[in-house]
Amino acid sequence: MTDPAMPLVYICVPTYNAEKTLPETLDSILGQTYRNLTLLIVDNASTDNTLGIADTYASRDSRVRVYRHTENVGPEGNFTRCLQLAGGDYTAIFHSDDIYTPEMISEQVSFLEKHPQAGAVFTMAEYINAEGKPSRIFKLPDELVRAEASLYTFPEIFRAVLKYGNFFFCPSAMARTVVYRDQIKVWDAAGYRSSADLDVWFRILKSAPIGILPAPLLRYRGAAATSFSYTALRKKTAPHDMLKVLEAYSTGFAAEFMGPAERAALKLLILKDNVNRAFNIVSSGQRKEAFPLLRGLFETETLLYAVKSTIYLKVLAYGYAVFLYSFLPLPESVRSRIFKARHTS
Repeated sequence: MTDPAMPLVYICVPTYNAEKTLPETLDSILGQTYRNLTLLIVDNASTDNTLGIADTYASRDSRVRVYRHTENVGPEGNFTRCLQLAGGDYTAIFHSDDIYTPEMISEQVSFLEKHPQAGAVFTMAEYINAEGKPSRIFKLPDELVRAEASLYTFPEIFRAVLKYGNFFFCPSAMARTVVYRDQIKVWDAAGYRSSADLDVWFRILKSAPIGILPAPLLRYRGAAATSFSYTALRKKTAPHDMLKVLEAYSTGFAAEFMGPAERAALKLLILKDNVNRAFNIVSSGQRKEAFPLLRGLFETETLLYAVKSTIYLKVLAYGYAVFLYSFLPLPESVRSRIFKARHTS
């Protein structure tokens, strides 16, 4: 039984060809200790049995509703549809291949009830592989660790992302419905593509602090052939979408926070991304195309940063190794083995 006195939580699950993982995901949501929830399955024109599974769950549990697109609108377009369907007091967009521990929603609602100024709350996660086997627990960056779960402001989070990259887990986010529905409204796929989620978190932070629960309440599935696992885009040769977000904010809303340390952190992220892209390009046999990406390794400013920072020094060492790798006349079979070894390590 649900208690109408408890805040109503809307859980949206965007789906696309998720028949292999959807049942376990839905079971983990419907098995939450927090009962006053509505589960919306928002399907993006799946071609497998995803809708059949969704309809079966809807027939068994009155809390489940199924929405369907007749044409595929893309992942971010489906997320925007979820924002439009947001309701109740709090809304979360959970992914169709992850698993949610029984107390997750209860813990998030409790935090938002205790902190009415918070726009949203996140959790940390345990990484699981395609078969559900756990392999790693993700923790908050050291600078953000506190004795108790508390609120974080835009400057704190922006500086931490500059230093560590996007450490948020998108399917762990729960926001006040009024924030998602009336403030965010759109998942900006056109501007930021796969990093549109980071832009959403920054947009929330522009007007309200957020909370981060340090416990790994989400079991985050990686390396699965499903739509909404945000695994690293390891084979990309284009700039990481996250950099588009950071560069836009560093010259816009966050410009006043961009001191020497912040500029150095952003430069390191760009350098690291360039080196990774160069490695992928060299591995594909296009050595000359990689050279422009490695020029930053030889800039005086980069060398000075490396003297002061072991992190910079490690990136520099890896970059020089990639530079040397680009000159080796290796056959395609060897390059392929090196590439696979690099991306499975």
